[in-house]
Amino acid sequence: MKKYLFLAAFCLLVGCGQEANGNSEISKKINEELGITPYLPEVEYPIANVNVEYTPVIEDDEVVNGDPWNAVVQYNISLDEKVDEDFIRSWEENNPRKEIIYGELYKDPTAIIVNVNGTQTNLESAETIEIEGHKVQFQHIERESETVIMLIDFEDINYKILYFVDENDIQEEAKAFAKEIINNY
Repeated sequence: MKKYLFLAAFCLLVGCGQEANGNSEISKKINEELGITPYLPEVEYPIANVNVEYTPVIEDDEVVNGDPWNAVVQYNISLDEKVDEDFIRSWEENNPRKEIIYGELYKDPTAIIVNVNGTQTNLESAETIEIEGHKVQFQHIERESETVIMLIDFEDINYKILYFVDENDIQEEAKAFAKEIINNY
C-alpha cells in the first residue's frame, strides 16, 4: 500500500503522462498570457526571448493594448551579445503592441522563431506534407539564405515555425523540430 501511495505522489509531482522539458517554465508564462500551453522543443539553440503581441483597442480616442493573441519565441544561435539600452528603448517605441515576458534582446543571429496562438491560419504557396500522421503546411524558401516556414494546426493551439539555421539539411532539421512538437502535443 505504501508503495502505491509513493508512486501516486511521485506521479503528481512530476506530472504523470506529460513530457516536461527545460522550456516548460516558458510554456507556463505563455499560458498565463494566452491561455494555451505550447510545447517548446529543447534544441542546441537557446531561447533568447519571448514576446507577447496584443491586439490594438481604442479607448478614449487613444490606441492601447487589448487582449494578447500571439506569443513569439525566438531561439538564437547564441546569447553572447545583449543589445544596449538605446536599442531596447527604440524596440519598445517601435513595438508598442509587444511585451517581452521572458529573456532579453540580443544581437546574436536568430536560429528559429516560433509563433504560437489559438488562430488557425493558412500559408500561401505552401505544400501540405505529413509528419507523424499530422498535416503540416511546408514552404522552403531559397534566396540569399534558406528558410523553412511551417504551420502546424491543432484544435486549440497553432504553431508557425520559421527555421533559419542550415547546418546540414535545413529541410530535414526543420521537419525534426516540427516532429518533436507533434509528438509532444
